Amino acid sequence: MVDSSGENIREEKNSSEDNTNIESRGEYFEWVCNRCKWGARGYDKDAIVKISKRHNELGCREFASEVESKGLRIDN
Repeated sequence: MVDSSGENIREEKNSSEDNTNIESRGEYFEWVCNRCKWGARGYDKDAIVKISKRHNELGCREFASEVESKGLRIDN
Protein backbone atom coordinates (compact mmCIF):
# COMPACT_ATOMS: atom_id res chain seq x y z
CA MET A 1 0.00 0.00 0.00
CA VAL A 2 1.20 3.55 -0.74
CA ASP A 3 0.14 6.62 1.25
CA SER A 4 -0.45 10.15 -0.09
CA SER A 5 3.23 11.09 0.31
CA GLY A 6 4.24 8.18 -1.92
CA GLU A 7 5.78 6.14 0.88
CA ASN A 8 5.28 2.40 0.89
CA ILE A 9 3.11 1.44 3.88
CA ARG A 10 2.73 -2.15 4.94
CA GLU A 11 -0.02 -3.46 7.15
CA GLU A 12 1.31 -3.51 10.72
CA LYS A 13 -1.54 -5.49 12.25
CA ASN A 14 -0.21 -8.41 14.28
CA SER A 15 3.32 -7.44 13.26
CA SER A 16 6.08 -9.60 14.64
CA GLU A 17 8.18 -6.44 15.07
CA ASP A 18 8.33 -5.38 18.72
CA ASN A 19 7.08 -1.82 19.07
CA THR A 20 7.00 -1.57 22.86
CA ASN A 21 10.15 0.42 23.55
CA ILE A 22 9.14 2.25 26.73
CA GLU A 23 11.64 4.78 28.03
CA SER A 24 11.96 6.15 31.54
CA ARG A 25 12.05 9.95 31.44
CA GLY A 26 12.87 10.51 35.08
CA GLU A 27 9.50 11.03 36.73
CA TYR A 28 7.39 9.45 33.97
CA PHE A 29 7.45 6.81 31.22
CA GLU A 30 7.07 7.42 27.51
CA TRP A 31 6.34 5.26 24.48
CA VAL A 32 6.18 6.45 20.85
CA CYS A 33 5.55 4.31 17.77
CA ASN A 34 8.49 4.48 15.36
CA ARG A 35 6.18 4.33 12.33
CA CYS A 36 3.21 6.60 13.05
CA LYS A 37 4.60 8.67 15.96
CA TRP A 38 1.53 8.08 18.15
CA GLY A 39 2.44 7.43 21.74
CA ALA A 40 1.71 7.83 25.40
CA ARG A 41 3.38 9.14 28.51
CA GLY A 42 2.49 8.82 32.15
CA TYR A 43 3.52 7.71 35.59
CA ASP A 44 2.05 4.19 35.41
CA LYS A 45 4.37 1.99 33.34
CA ASP A 46 1.82 -0.84 33.20
CA ALA A 47 -0.73 1.51 31.61
CA ILE A 48 1.81 2.60 29.00
CA VAL A 49 2.63 -1.04 28.22
CA LYS A 50 -1.10 -1.75 27.82
CA ILE A 51 -1.48 1.15 25.37
CA SER A 52 1.53 0.09 23.31
CA LYS A 53 0.28 -3.52 23.15
CA ARG A 54 -3.16 -2.31 22.03
CA HIS A 55 -1.45 -0.27 19.31
CA ASN A 56 0.49 -3.33 18.15
CA GLU A 57 -2.68 -5.45 18.06
CA LEU A 58 -4.63 -2.92 15.98
CA GLY A 59 -1.88 -1.48 13.80
CA CYS A 60 -1.10 2.21 13.36
CA ARG A 61 -4.16 3.29 11.36
CA GLU A 62 -6.74 1.40 13.39
CA PHE A 63 -5.18 2.57 16.66
CA ALA A 64 -5.28 6.21 15.56
CA SER A 65 -8.88 5.80 14.44
CA GLU A 66 -9.87 4.27 17.77
CA VAL A 67 -8.15 7.01 19.78
CA GLU A 68 -9.62 9.81 17.67
CA SER A 69 -13.13 8.36 17.95
CA LYS A 70 -12.88 8.26 21.77
CA GLY A 71 -11.30 11.63 22.48
CA LEU A 72 -9.15 14.47 21.33
CA ARG A 73 -5.53 14.10 20.29
CA ILE A 74 -3.13 15.98 22.53
CA ASP A 75 -0.33 17.78 20.70
CA ASN A 76 2.58 19.26 22.63
